[in-house]
Amino acid sequence: MNKNIFQSVLILGLAALIFSCANSKKEPEMTTPTRPVYKLSGPKKRVGIFAFKNKSRYGQDQLTQAALDILYSELEKSGLFELYERADLKELEKEFNLIESGKINPISAAEPGKLVGIQAVIIGSITQFGQWEEAKDYGVYKKKVQIAEATVDVRVVDVTTGKIITADSGTGRTEQETEQTLGFGSSASYDETMADKALRASIDQFIVSLIQRLQETPWEGRVADVDLINGQETVYVNAGRKSAMPIGSRLAILKVTGKITDPETGAFLGYKTRKIGSAEVYELTGEDLSKARVSSGGGSSKGDIVVLEQDAGKF
Repeated sequence: MNKNIFQSVLILGLAALIFSCANSKKEPEMTTPTRPVYKLSGPKKRVGIFAFKNKSRYGQDQLTQAALDILYSELEKSGLFELYERADLKELEKEFNLIESGKINPISAAEPGKLVGIQAVIIGSITQFGQWEEAKDYGVYKKKVQIAEATVDVRVVDVTTGKIITADSGTGRTEQETEQTLGFGSSASYDETMADKALRASIDQFIVSLIQRLQETPWEGRVADVDLINGQETVYVNAGRKSAMPIGSRLAILKVTGKITDPETGAFLGYKTRKIGSAEVYELTGEDLSKARVSSGGGSSKGDIVVLEQDAGKF
């Protein structure tokens, strides 16, 4: 191969390398964990989500809203829950904040679950967030990596007792890589989506176990009214189309006979209940209302607890 041909081949090869590197911008590899196929076996459980708190040094309010939106979206996609956001839980969230700050005594606080009819709330916080760049310079070849990392903590709290049902945490990281050769290539500009990607990656770490734990919590409703229809006692239950109450659901009706408190601290632990009857749902009469015929027992009154028959032993 003569000198001119060799130089031509070298130039062409170098040009191809520059062209290749000029178009090199490696997007972060996002791996989404495999989601189980969820099946609704009863009414949707009512779950509230408080506004997220940002405990990191990265003081941007949009981080907390992004984390809230991602968690809400993931729970909504499961199809298992009737979700309530901050606007619906303003007074409840205020009370929880006062209890956690020590400004009010949880023993003397109201039983807030009655205010909104939900069973559990999710309290989340961003405990760590960082965004930085790492650069490597090899002379003709330069590489820059943008990195975002977030840690999200969540707690699920029983609204009635204030006890923690479950707690979890996840740390997510996302990277975006750019390369340049001989001054040619992609330049790294600030990517505003990286914060969202890091938050999503951190929530992905615990979302499946969080859904499973919420799914294990027995559904609970209340008798909204009682009527006598065609000589048969009928109860109106505060769950209907919105909660996908299945027609034919077998319900146990529980009468609250007292409260149980801790003998040492006086903290409210739960209710004393007595099963007074069984009923079967036969009609959905509203977004949050259904009718059930009492098939055994009776003497129901407004405020009685209703649960799925198979869960009656858990109360």
